[in-house]
Amino acid sequence: MKVPYQNELYELRKWIDNTNANMSLPVQLFHTPQEIQSVRYLISVITAGVQGEYPFYAAILPKISSILFPVNNMGVASLNPAAFGELVVIIRHIDAEPFSMRFWTAIHARVANVSYELYKDGHYTSAAEKAIKEVETRLREKFAELKPGVSVPSKVGDIIGALFSENGAFKFCDTSTTSGKDYRRGIQSLFEGTMAAYRNPSAHANLQYDRREAMEQIMLASQLMFVLDKPYK
Repeated sequence: MKVPYQNELYELRKWIDNTNANMSLPVQLFHTPQEIQSVRYLISVITAGVQGEYPFYAAILPKISSILFPVNNMGVASLNPAAFGELVVIIRHIDAEPFSMRFWTAIHARVANVSYELYKDGHYTSAAEKAIKEVETRLREKFAELKPGVSVPSKVGDIIGALFSENGAFKFCDTSTTSGKDYRRGIQSLFEGTMAAYRNPSAHANLQYDRREAMEQIMLASQLMFVLDKPYK
């Protein structure tokens, strides 16, 4: 998964690896002004790049940069081992996971199974579409479970109506109360709106989702999946 600061990340990681390999030498290494300027520039670019994804790192990286090369009383710059170690951990994490994938821990397993790898590899549109299609597949399965022997309608809107309407086959909340009735109606509208907006091929054939849009659609699909998993008792 590429990021705008990919080249800077590569160059800083290369410097880190080279520096780390030379730290076992018996002599203390000193660093030229050009090297220090280059490293600080790379850190600043990465800091700006991770502002939205890793705000803590964006806050701590400039502090690390400011103390990474202490200057002795002779005006010679060396390396602060503690700051360097912290930089190593942060940069290796960002290099391995440039985008945070933490939200996937809360995503329904069936959605994750069809969308995670696509999303991780940067195929956001395909990941989002797969998530919605999986919801449709589950709707068809739910219809078959609750209406055995009845042919599953070809139109997903008819399936949603059969399951979620006022007298629908899927009882997932207490509709004897006003709030329960409102919830049922709202959930039905969510399913109908999601399928109309995202599942209908003619509605999204030419759409391309960015990372944020795909994440939102995947979360919506996950929410709908969890509704289908927990019928009211």
